[in-house]
Amino acid sequence: MALGQDVLAQELVPGPETRIESYHVYVDRSGTIAGEFTGRKIRTLPATCGHSTALEISDAADVRAEGRALAEKLDLRGVAKFDFKRGPDGRLHLLEINPRFNLWHHLGAAAGVNLPAMVYADLTGLPRPRAENGARRRPLVLHLEGPAGRAGSGGPAVALAAVDARLRSQSAVGLGRPDAAPAQRALSLPREKHRNPGAPVPAPQAGRMKAR
Repeated sequence: MALGQDVLAQELVPGPETRIESYHVYVDRSGTIAGEFTGRKIRTLPATCGHSTALEISDAADVRAEGRALAEKLDLRGVAKFDFKRGPDGRLHLLEINPRFNLWHHLGAAAGVNLPAMVYADLTGLPRPRAENGARRRPLVLHLEGPAGRAGSGGPAVALAAVDARLRSQSAVGLGRPDAAPAQRALSLPREKHRNPGAPVPAPQAGRMKAR
């Protein structure tokens, strides 16, 4: 059937959302990788093709190698997120490239690789924060579940507000916990404190990164 418009068909890679892995990088003006880390999705809502509800930092050498090779081939400058899905045979399939700041940078910063802070330092002439090796020493898990991450309770925007509040109110080590059963919500807030489902979400304050 003629649609009257261009259509892009993408291969469907079998497997659950947990097979989606990503490479995150900041390449400075000289072409040097200033910071990088890899991660993996744990859960999404809905379970297929949904918003991320739990993420973890990983230490996937092949994801890092593929990401570096693509960044070099593209002559990349700035920040980017390379999404891959690992096929049943273990091979990585590139899904998309997002050249922007995103939700993952919260978790990267908690692991010792603060990409937004590095970019800010370079733009303002301040000393660049050192990238620690914490992103490879042990996994960190970020939960966006509980009332703030459930359907009908404000959605991802409210969940991100909860993450932002937690990151500002407690140490990064507080995020370094294993991924327990879904009933245990690392970043859940009391239900009575949540905004009504139909209420508008406040606009982000000036100077804050708008994660997506």
